[in-house]
Amino acid sequence: RKPPQISYVLENVGSVARDHLANERTWLAYVRTSLAIAAMGVAIVQLFTIAPSNRAVSHKKYSARPLGATIVIVAVGVLGIGMSVYRYFKIQKAMTQGIFPVARGTIIVITAVLASLAAVIFAILVA
Repeated sequence: RKPPQISYVLENVGSVARDHLANERTWLAYVRTSLAIAAMGVAIVQLFTIAPSNRAVSHKKYSARPLGATIVIVAVGVLGIGMSVYRYFKIQKAMTQGIFPVARGTIIVITAVLASLAAVIFAILVA
């Protein structure tokens, strides 16, 4: 079995270059989205840190740091690094073989992660 190649050099026939550039743009979109979600986690921590001290806010203030840290870790770890790098190399390898796998599993995982984060944030804000 051959070890994986570090880089590919492909002949630019048809839409090869365009397809690979589109794959890179998709990877950058994953990274941009993960950074935006991470910024939201930091914003939640800051929102409750500077909130006035009263009894209604103290419960939310207590859970703001763990929630914000969890959002940042999920955003950067799962979406930014895990899913995007996995998807990028999977598509790159598939395109060199002349096939293109659809993103069904990736979409389901990302949707489930984001929906659960939104539900937890909503529950904490409403409580």
